[in-house]
Amino acid sequence: MAIPYDKLLIPKPLQKSVAPSAPRSAKIAVAKGLIPTTADVQLALLYVLAVDKDRVVAKIARKTISTMPVTQVLSGVSQSTFGKILEFIAQFKPDPELDERLMQLRNTPDRAVEMIAARAGPALCEAIVRNQERLLMTPTIYTQLHANEHCSEDLIQNAEAFLRLHDSLPTVSGSRPIKAQEVEKPFVPAEKKPTANALDHLFSDDPEPEPGVEPKPEVVQPAPPTESPAPPPVEEGMAEPELDMFNLDTMKTDKEAFGVFSFDFDDGVEDFSWDLTQENEEGEGGTGVEEEEQFLSIEQQLRDMTVGKKIKLAYTGNMSARKILIRDSNKIVAAAVVKSGRLTPNEVSAFAGNKNLNDEVVRLIAENKEFIRKYPVQVALVNNPKCPRSIALKIMKTLKKKDLQQLANNKGVPSAIFGVASKLFKAKYRK
Repeated sequence: MAIPYDKLLIPKPLQKSVAPSAPRSAKIAVAKGLIPTTADVQLALLYVLAVDKDRVVAKIARKTISTMPVTQVLSGVSQSTFGKILEFIAQFKPDPELDERLMQLRNTPDRAVEMIAARAGPALCEAIVRNQERLLMTPTIYTQLHANEHCSEDLIQNAEAFLRLHDSLPTVSGSRPIKAQEVEKPFVPAEKKPTANALDHLFSDDPEPEPGVEPKPEVVQPAPPTESPAPPPVEEGMAEPELDMFNLDTMKTDKEAFGVFSFDFDDGVEDFSWDLTQENEEGEGGTGVEEEEQFLSIEQQLRDMTVGKKIKLAYTGNMSARKILIRDSNKIVAAAVVKSGRLTPNEVSAFAGNKNLNDEVVRLIAENKEFIRKYPVQVALVNNPKCPRSIALKIMKTLKKKDLQQLANNKGVPSAIFGVASKLFKAKYRK
């Protein structure tokens, strides 16, 4: 099983410490969290060792990652975090703050968001229903919301209407659970559920915490090497140590509903064909006929996709796919292209000046601080009648003489825009 270091964003100097050929002592040091690094890299390092063939190393790494303080985990997860790490957190470290953050990340795997939707409280249920992009990317979470007693009827109806509108409503069997308020059953926040420290007794012979006493979460600190013997070697053919370390009664339902968590490097990213995801090298390309045929082929593939798959492709697709998706009639799909973080400067400039794009897409480009710093984007936006007026008026103050003069003569933009541009040009250059 090859380790995808690049996707995990593990720096090269640290890769040798977790490589399959690394000394056991080095792996154990990393597994115990003794290597100073940032939270995101530490999460990646620990997960690599969590799937290590040395089962002792794997056991230590899994314990460490599952007992990391919530604040530390929050600081280490982002849109670039490897999907399997996020799924591990959702499975073995249930926490309201983490659940809310994971639901916001588009790279959180479907299985993870389904688990979160199943245990979400009222506030998170509402946030999930409002997240239209996630509803379309993972419509099966509607099934979990439908079975969640903390999700109100109004929210369920809103989610159902939205998914039905986009032909993405999954089939739901069974009736809604009785509302908590109807049986006067108070909602118990997820904070009251067993914390990660409740797993400690599964890793040692220490007695379980006393009832009502909730220990503070802390990073695992190993005893000095001189005070404890080295872990026994795992010889080939030797029985592996017990690794079912998360076998809590509260997780049995999760296993039945979502399957057993698999420790591997399958990040759960939608598997699209190479012509939709592989970028052509600069300067490379076929004849005009070949390019047109490829473009038509991609259009055909996209035509048969669900809205959710289009959104996922918007975040992972190549330039050819983005050129088509940015013009999709569904503004959520088109907006995902802008938010993907994959657009080249030339693409941004071209999209900024495209008068046929959805108003919402143009607004997203105009409000992106990174995009708007580029002068060609400014020129394209200010000449696009769909650019928000407030932004266009601000941009024109920085335009060079030639571009400001052209804007002053552009009858294709709102009269207020070319009128102000004309006055500004006269004031600056015709004194």
